[in-house]
This record gives sequence, structure tokens and C-alpha cells, in this order.
Amino acid sequence: MDRAVEPTGRPTCYRCLRPERCCLCALIQPVDNQTPVVVVQHPRERRHPFGTVRLARLSLRRVEVHVASRNRQGHTRCPPCAPPGSMLLYPTPEATPLDALPTPPTALVVVDGTWSTAHKLVRDNPWLEALPPVRLAPTRPGRYRIRKAPRPGVQLSTIEAITMALRTLEPDNQELGRLLEAFDGMVEHQLEIEQRHRRF
Repeated sequence: MDRAVEPTGRPTCYRCLRPERCCLCALIQPVDNQTPVVVVQHPRERRHPFGTVRLARLSLRRVEVHVASRNRQGHTRCPPCAPPGSMLLYPTPEATPLDALPTPPTALVVVDGTWSTAHKLVRDNPWLEALPPVRLAPTRPGRYRIRKAPRPGVQLSTIEAITMALRTLEPDNQELGRLLEAFDGMVEHQLEIEQRHRRF
């Protein structure tokens, strides 16, 4: 495991960017996805302690993560990075249900951020708005119990949305469950830490 030391002196894993005692690397298993995933990440999410994109980055065989940046005008911009034939996983009113597509996308573009920051990313990047939007139809609440949903209703973390989308596009891919195994392990580990802290 690659290690670094934060300015506070706390050892940190370079690979998963988590404190050494919370390292996720042992939970991560490779997943051979056939549909490339392109993540456009809001800069606030890059080092969020409970961000889930790092699980996708370390697990998926075909994945790219592009971190947007803020310009002087306050816009959050990312250079175009979607291959031709890509679709945007984003729940606009006109978005097509992913399971109703006549042909699958060549790549799936996913925006990583809170509801508010994801909206700003799409708004500030015309190339994102120009992509055909597709949406999921989750029927159960997300499993992200360590981070509060920004609004009521069914909310999924980015890794849950990626997993659900890939399962729709690749129903025979048995490896996709590994993504949620790592995610659940991260959540359970953090809840255990919080419970121990409450005891003292």
C-alpha cells in the first residue's frame, strides 16, 4: 500500500486517499465493465472524505475521472471529454429511461456532486447539456447512510448510480456487485468508527 503523511501527521493511503485506519484498498476488487464510464467531478468532491468516485476509479476497468475547475467568473468548467455516442446520466424531465433505450450508449457520462453542484456543472458546460440525457428509476432509498441526501426522495450516491446503470446496460456482468460490496464496506466501517466515538 502506498502511504503518505498529512500535514497533521496522520498516515494516509495515497491510492484511495483515505486515512490509513480507514483505507478502502482491501475492499476493492477489479470490475471488467464493457460500457466506458466518464465521470465529471465537481472540485468540492475531489477530496471529500466520503466521496464514492474513488471506488469507481480503482475498481472499473473502463473509467475516466475528470475534475472540473472554477474560473474567475465563478463557473465550474471541464473541457469536453465525452466520446461520440455518449449519453449523460442525469434526471431531466425529458431524459429517456436507461432501460428503454433502443441502442446502448458508447459511453456513459456521470456528473459527481451534490444535487446543487451537479446542476451547476451541467449548466456551466454546454457540451454536457448537449448530450442525450438518460435516467434511472430507483425504487429503493440509497444505502449512503453516512452522508445526508440534499433533498427528499430516493437519492443514490454516485457509485450506486453507476452500478445501477451498468447493471441495466450489462445484465450478464456478474462482477458489478463488487462495486456495492466495496461501498457497503466503506459505509459500515465509518459507522463503526462513529459508534466507537459516541461511546467515549
